[in-house]
Amino acid sequence: MIKKIFKNPMCNPSSFSAKNILVMAKRVSSHTANTLWLKDRYIRTRDGRLRFRCKAMASACVVALSMTVAPHVLHSHTSGNAESFALASIAPALGVDNHGDASAHPGFSMADAEAAAEKSERVASLVSRPKIVRPKPVKLDPVDMDLEINSGDTLAGSLQKAGVNAAESYSIVKAVSKHYDPRLIRPGQNVRIQMQPQNNELKLSKLELVSDPIRTIVIEREKDGAFKSEIAEKEIVQEMAAARAEIKSSLYGSAAKNGVPDPIIAQAIKILSWSIDFQRDIKQGDTFEVLYDTYMTDDGQYVRSGEPYYISLKQSGEEMAFYRHEFEGGRIGYFKADGHSAKKGLLSTPVDGARMSSGFGMRHHPVLGYSKMHKGMDFAAPTGTPIYAAGDGVVEKASRFGGYGNYVRIRHNDNIKTAYAHMSRFGKGVKSGSTVKQGEVIGYIGTTGRSTGPHLHYEVLMDGAQVNPNSVKIPTGEVLAGAELNKFKSTVASYEKQFKKLIGTLKFAFNITEGTDS
Repeated sequence: MIKKIFKNPMCNPSSFSAKNILVMAKRVSSHTANTLWLKDRYIRTRDGRLRFRCKAMASACVVALSMTVAPHVLHSHTSGNAESFALASIAPALGVDNHGDASAHPGFSMADAEAAAEKSERVASLVSRPKIVRPKPVKLDPVDMDLEINSGDTLAGSLQKAGVNAAESYSIVKAVSKHYDPRLIRPGQNVRIQMQPQNNELKLSKLELVSDPIRTIVIEREKDGAFKSEIAEKEIVQEMAAARAEIKSSLYGSAAKNGVPDPIIAQAIKILSWSIDFQRDIKQGDTFEVLYDTYMTDDGQYVRSGEPYYISLKQSGEEMAFYRHEFEGGRIGYFKADGHSAKKGLLSTPVDGARMSSGFGMRHHPVLGYSKMHKGMDFAAPTGTPIYAAGDGVVEKASRFGGYGNYVRIRHNDNIKTAYAHMSRFGKGVKSGSTVKQGEVIGYIGTTGRSTGPHLHYEVLMDGAQVNPNSVKIPTGEVLAGAELNKFKSTVASYEKQFKKLIGTLKFAFNITEGTDS
């Protein structure tokens, strides 16, 4: 049926139009009705027109057939034209008149045409072949940069942000971990990398990670691409330093403002506390002096402090000074210029920075509500403040003890004992029968037992009875004599000379700075 329909000239794809499609639809429907023995009323209306459903169905079939057949028909029409066009385009080059007949040029054969077509294809392929433009290689310069380490960053993550691929980042972290735990890296830590050009890309060649002021971990790429690690250590130089501070509010704050390291201040306070009650004796306008040593790197970076060699506190024209002395066996002690030890039998104050809230004697009891003898001294301080043993001795009791709460009692000799009450907790290793040294932490300020707030209740017992700590004649410590005293006096002269020289230099520098500012 389809062949019959398309024999008609109207079936030429070039002649498709709305009218022709409608005529073809009628023919298809009529043929379908005759073939399938359908009743005519299913196909046409009473006036002989084709029903709409048949029109739609026939039109869809014709459109589908036209889309299938048309490409083949068009190809058959245009292929011949393309060949004619190709032959016509190359004919002038071969001396052939493409307007005439082939017989007019008996010298031009089919073989010549094929050869010309092949040549034309080669020329066309050369003309249409795209020109490949190779980009010029970009010149890369070496890069030195500091890695930015922020809170929560890892070393591997920071390296990848800087352009190092994941595999090499892992290898670098593995090399670093031989000398330093990468998990300890902290924000702002000094990490420097060098990137070198390699195969048109930047590759990490060196990494330097400063683990502390002395040591730097160095990672370098070897020729085979692997990473090797080593530690570079700076040379440490010992230097003497001196400071003088007028006390404004506290000894600690004034000394720190003048550049004295915290460990030196702490040691100086501990040595002075054998003779001075820091709550009652320190006054505004007092002068603190100290000579100490520090350890610096060869490039001038502070590493750590050493020890104080000379400590002085001047109060109302009177001076209390102590000097460091090293004995033959390496033992260290602090003595006055006359050879008397700074270390006494008991500390004047067993708590640093505490306020004496209640003294020894009769008072109105804050809990019981009536007057009662207060057989000790109270020092108010925040919970957790360390409490020190007032002197060397043996712990007699370290437990809960009625209204005293957590309680420690130390026997220093056959006559003298000290007691400490209301502790929040005991010091490490402090128990009944243990020995303690003067200045050792035996507990921490609290408010256990019968107490209205965090404080230390401190007692001194003479032959078993509580006495006023300020009235007890505490025996002095060691006294130097003979050759040891002569050796010590020579040391004292050396320390004083050093202090005057260094403090004079500081004065000179301070005056220059003042002159420059003005």
